[in-house]
Amino acid sequence: MNQDKMYLINKIFNNETIRTVWDNANEKYYISVIDVIAIIRESKTS
Repeated sequence: MNQDKMYLINKIFNNETIRTVWDNANEKYYISVIDVIAIIRESKTS
């Protein structure tokens, strides 16, 4: 993927940041799986 075509965008989920990258050529978001797993592991179930 060409770095010139990507933009770093921070998404907020329950006061946590999930790193995402927008690929303008393919019109797709790429989301950091590591960030999502970290948030899920830290979440509390009621």
